Amino acid sequence: MIDVNWLAENGPCKIFLPGNTVPCPGGENDAERAMYILLVGRIDVNEVGKRNTPILSLLPGDVFGGFEYFTGATDKIYTAALDSVVYIVSESSFNDLSWTQPDILFEVLKAAYVTAGKILNPPKPEKAKPAASLKTGTGNTSGSSAAGTQKETAKAEDKGLATGISASMLVLPETEVLFPAGHKLYPGITKPDYTRLVYQKEYTCPFCKKTFIDYRISRSKLYEASPMRYDLRKYYTDFQTEWYDIVTCQSCLFSMFNNYFTEPKSVHKPKIENELYAARASVLLDFDGERNIDYVFTAHYLALLCAEGYITSAKLLRAKLWGNLSWLYEDVEDEEMMKFAAGKAAAAYEDVFTGTMLNPVQEQVTCLSIAGMQYRAGIDNNMKKFLFSAKTSKSGDRIYSKLAEDFMEVLGAGSDEAAPVQNNKKKK
Repeated sequence: MIDVNWLAENGPCKIFLPGNTVPCPGGENDAERAMYILLVGRIDVNEVGKRNTPILSLLPGDVFGGFEYFTGATDKIYTAALDSVVYIVSESSFNDLSWTQPDILFEVLKAAYVTAGKILNPPKPEKAKPAASLKTGTGNTSGSSAAGTQKETAKAEDKGLATGISASMLVLPETEVLFPAGHKLYPGITKPDYTRLVYQKEYTCPFCKKTFIDYRISRSKLYEASPMRYDLRKYYTDFQTEWYDIVTCQSCLFSMFNNYFTEPKSVHKPKIENELYAARASVLLDFDGERNIDYVFTAHYLALLCAEGYITSAKLLRAKLWGNLSWLYEDVEDEEMMKFAAGKAAAAYEDVFTGTMLNPVQEQVTCLSIAGMQYRAGIDNNMKKFLFSAKTSKSGDRIYSKLAEDFMEVLGAGSDEAAPVQNNKKKK
């Protein structure tokens, strides 16, 4: 697999804005012939004289221009459909790679051969799908942040060429499609050795129907390290389930909780196909490398996008995913984003409470989740009343009643200070 992070850091890379043509094989304005590795964005391939009818769209990880590089052919035009970043393999850098990074050059040549085959024998044209442009958020960030990315982008646009591109543009570009303003990369976050607690499993994607290998948690091997927390988070010895809660299809990036793959439920594809297509044009996940926290965040945000395809369970899926994200932001010590995600989770759980039929135990869990996430977000919208409802449920679970009672004591809320909130939906 091509190490795009190494390529981005070492360059040379170039940014092409939508509508710009990538010179293949080069030699006109550029000093040397070149082929390219697409790192971010989307490149449309057209026949000369037919710019309005792309024969193929290239996505991150594709190598193009190889056929032109070696043959001098000029019958294809490569146009940036989105803000795109490419790594340039010129005549001189080709020789450098052969000496310094022969493994990468071998992967580049293999990928170039595959792409050339697709261009020479393109698939039947599909109906065009709209895709969003790459746009960075405006939140306050640091390190590999949006601000740093914007500066590098501007610099690269001025000079046309940069020695390296910010890693945030490669793996986690802050797009309107996927990531909220304020989300960052979190380098250096490591995890314990989880290999003994997960195993590989073959999955079939409910969206594209292709099979792939991902991990599944061996729950029989998990041991609780401490009692369940006020917001229902569970801690396990040497393991946090959020790292492997989400399964992501390696072909289409459809992502969801594990059980939605093992026990497929009907997904309404038209609700999410355009958004998922746009995400594929701007997100590059390394399925072969060591799983890191940025992969986990990306999988959760992809799952949030895909949750809209489940008509009946979208509310609960949104609530659970935002809850997970709040815990993950807590783990990386990003308090601002932790509060943001907790507020989203609290609001989503309130939607579940007011608009879903719940049995007594489900109502207890939902009330505790609302109160716990409100507490984490620093807001109070009937928090004590939700706790009182969970505590006084006559047909609920005593574990949740006790958890609500303990939480109320921490908050200093006596039974005379609260009245239960009502779920207007009929109980199951």
